[in-house]
Amino acid sequence: MERLKKIRVAGLPLPLYAMAVVLSAACMLTHSLPANMVGAFFFLMTVGGGLELIGGSIPVVRTFLGGSVVCTLGGAVLAFLGLVPGPVLETVDAFINDSGFLTLFISGLITGSLFNIDRRLLLRASVKLLPVAVAAVGAGVLVCGVLGALIGDGFWDGILYIAVAMTSGGMTAGTVPLSSIYSAQLGVPAADVLNRMAPATVLGNILALIFAGILKDSGKRFPCWTGNGQLVNDGRPVEQIPVTELKTEKLVGGLFLSVAFYAGGALLNRFFPAVPIYAFMVMLVLVVKCGGLFPEEVEDAARQWGRLIIPAWTSASLLGIGLTLIDLNVILANLTPAFLITVLAAELAITLTAGLLGKAAGFYPVESAIAAGMCTTNMGGTGNVAVLSGTRRMELLPFAQIVTRSCGVLMLTVGGILVRFFG
Repeated sequence: MERLKKIRVAGLPLPLYAMAVVLSAACMLTHSLPANMVGAFFFLMTVGGGLELIGGSIPVVRTFLGGSVVCTLGGAVLAFLGLVPGPVLETVDAFINDSGFLTLFISGLITGSLFNIDRRLLLRASVKLLPVAVAAVGAGVLVCGVLGALIGDGFWDGILYIAVAMTSGGMTAGTVPLSSIYSAQLGVPAADVLNRMAPATVLGNILALIFAGILKDSGKRFPCWTGNGQLVNDGRPVEQIPVTELKTEKLVGGLFLSVAFYAGGALLNRFFPAVPIYAFMVMLVLVVKCGGLFPEEVEDAARQWGRLIIPAWTSASLLGIGLTLIDLNVILANLTPAFLITVLAAELAITLTAGLLGKAAGFYPVESAIAAGMCTTNMGGTGNVAVLSGTRRMELLPFAQIVTRSCGVLMLTVGGILVRFFG
């Protein structure tokens, strides 16, 4: 009984949360859930908080998946089984994607996490991490090509439609523009190309989530493999930025900074549309951070906003990702044994290569496998959030964003070149 009294879900004591669950169910059954951001937020926080509690409480699930992964996969299963009414799903989809809630959330995470790391560490780690990530992606590409040849799909088809799709930076910034590139070169509808590549993108993201849970458990079993969120293991001291008290004016400033940097990324994307907005956003924050262009109090404002939204919005965001961006129908329709083996082998090759090369480069292998491995095969910024929250290593987000965006742009370029000759 005492343990039950201490449980908090979505910031509320368990009895009050139970009342919120009843209210949410009543709203759905009577079709009275507000069809706006208020209704979507209420539903996502209620269900997301419950799934996070379940994922963090059941022994086996807690060990290998965790609450964050359960939120994402649970949302996909709820949508697949039709357990969420159509109008509610439409409201959530509009809020998460059309209204830009995920954009707001990820923008806050990018600015907060990048300003929360020592600039010298950021520079020396990024310089070594990108080659590790590129080599890991190369291993995955080679595996897909070889298996494609062995199962009869062809060496280049395995690369073009599985490897490149898995590592192109997600659906919106990767597979969708990639389908347009292929379409222009091959003279076929972009929708046909997208339907062929999307299963690899979605399944790669799901496997990244599952691998994240396995790596989190391996870090507990073998403590010498992990820095528990710290990437660099080169023996040099890491400056810890002090945690300050949350203040209203700094939270307001942090919110403003996050949307301002996103607007800057959007402006640059207007003139260089081949580069995703988030990639430009990361570049802008890196320039400001590494150049020391902002005073400490402004950087602290960005950090405080990031600290607020992680516990407040993560479970809701992950549930929204699962409900609206992971389509299990697409996965099951293309889930042949050969396809599954190819994607699984590629994911394994990328993860192991990133871990082993990362260790040689002076990183902890678990953190390197996550940041330079699984964050190249998930669904972009949303996938990074899901993977890192699932491993309880959100400190790696700056490195994950750099890797995801850099490798994504690289694979878009590589795919565009290869399809001309081998498509």
